Amino acid sequence: VALLPLTRRRRHLQGPLIDADLDGTWPLPLAQPEAVGLSTQRLSEISRWSDGWVGSGKLPGLFTAIARRGKLVYAHSSGSADVASGSPLTQHTLVRLYSLTKPLVSVCAMVLYEKGLFQLDEPVSHHLPSFANARVLLASGEIVPAEREVTVHHLLTHTAGLTYGDSDTAVDEAYKAAGCGWDAPYHLSLSDFVDRIGRLPLAFHPGESWRYSYATDVLGRLLEVISGLPLDRLMDETLFSPLGMADSGFVVPPEKLPRFAAIYEASEAPGRVGAVARQRRRFERGGSFATLLWSLRRSANAGSEQGS
Repeated sequence: VALLPLTRRRRHLQGPLIDADLDGTWPLPLAQPEAVGLSTQRLSEISRWSDGWVGSGKLPGLFTAIARRGKLVYAHSSGSADVASGSPLTQHTLVRLYSLTKPLVSVCAMVLYEKGLFQLDEPVSHHLPSFANARVLLASGEIVPAEREVTVHHLLTHTAGLTYGDSDTAVDEAYKAAGCGWDAPYHLSLSDFVDRIGRLPLAFHPGESWRYSYATDVLGRLLEVISGLPLDRLMDETLFSPLGMADSGFVVPPEKLPRFAAIYEASEAPGRVGAVARQRRRFERGGSFATLLWSLRRSANAGSEQGS
């Protein structure tokens, strides 16, 4: 999901289904849906679906864009970026990526891997000492030594035995007791947070199961240690600057705040958008990860042009 202004009018611009009232700034060439094997008629149903969600009051705004074979064929926006001001969602609106930060950190990791700075089967404890002598908390309550070390590959695939500390298992309770629950990024630096996690028991032996977790946060800290750079700077130098992703980063600077979409809590009342969430989640340097998804599209296009 990314963004564009509200309109019920639509025009065909060189064939694609693109909302009217857009400024014509696109990161990809436009094409008719049928030219890339898609259906104009079926794509138009997405607009009706999108408008319905916003019209019902369940979502403040929703943007959908579809590209195939390097061509943009559909873009539609419903609602607004800020309900109070009525500011529209546009292709210039900044949005939070949340867990889509994970693939970006993982790509950054693979760039360092290609440079030979680490091996995928390398124990994380080589760089993060708190992960040495890992233990596993079994369902019976017994704590046993881990059968193998946590590796970089385990972090990349969420098979390290870590968790989010947001459930009611014994391991999750241990996370909460250590201050490493779901709200940890609000009050701990990345280095302190990862050091605490490394000392906690694992939910399973590394490589023997899968669990969505703080594995990418640990990976981010690992990259800091290996590269000698803070994660935000490393990602900027490795990904954002080379790919022209000028609006991507962990903090939205003051001059770009007018383009930053509001975020809302869920409402208990059916069909009502909740209150604006004021507190920002902190990953490492005081702000949420925000970006233009158009920057991702542009970087993908640049990558194909450069053969990289």
